[in-house]
Amino acid sequence: MRQILVFLALALAGSASAGEMTDGLTITGGQNSFARLTIERADAPDAEQGVLKLYVSLVQAKNLKGYGFSLIYDEGKYEFIEARELDGNLLSSRSERNTLFLSSSRTPGKLDIGAMKVDGEGASGDGGLVELVFKTTGTPLPTDFQVAEGVLVGLDGNIDMLTQIEIGNLKPLPDRTALSQNMPNPFNPSTTIEYQIAEAGQVRLAIYNLLGQEVRILVDTRNEAGHFTATWDGKDQLGRQVASGIYLYRLQAANFSASRRMMLLK
Repeated sequence: MRQILVFLALALAGSASAGEMTDGLTITGGQNSFARLTIERADAPDAEQGVLKLYVSLVQAKNLKGYGFSLIYDEGKYEFIEARELDGNLLSSRSERNTLFLSSSRTPGKLDIGAMKVDGEGASGDGGLVELVFKTTGTPLPTDFQVAEGVLVGLDGNIDMLTQIEIGNLKPLPDRTALSQNMPNPFNPSTTIEYQIAEAGQVRLAIYNLLGQEVRILVDTRNEAGHFTATWDGKDQLGRQVASGIYLYRLQAANFSASRRMMLLK
């Protein structure tokens, strides 16, 4: 319930009040105004059918003491099963002491989550917080979930509203690496390339002309497993517009390599 999160945040801030989570708090502003809460699908490709696991993490935390947020979901499409604090989560990763973790789903279609450190230290950086498990009969969509409100409490007791929220693609993790045809094709002035990665590793996506010369590197980084997109604006590595014609794009990841053709028209 929201009252649980009120109690959590107020206890962390050393205050005493009652009411709604944000209405009962003085938002003093601290070091976590730019921290971002992310929600992504955590299922493996062979996950149990009809079960959706969501991975909740926090990015760019600074001296974080605790957090609380309310997640709204479609109760007609999802049945909440459990909220499980992740082993080695952001709040406990540098301490042997467990955090105080609270969850409530007494209101249909609403889940309240909160936790605080009890070792007198703050947590900084990026890390997972909690795994949420639902049963569902439909195809999960990012619009099915909404973080209604949330707070981040610093070690100094200052409180930030949780305003940076990202709900990712909730498609199941792919069981194979693949490269899709760009859309639109032919294109002008830009096109989007979709690809999926079955396992974490170094990924490279590059554009070539028909002579085999490299024109532009779109992606050259380590990716986790998942679905991704890259956009090409028809320019080379130096930002110059290339000529109309046929180009190749190639995806390389682990032992996978594939190429496709596309056409730029002006």
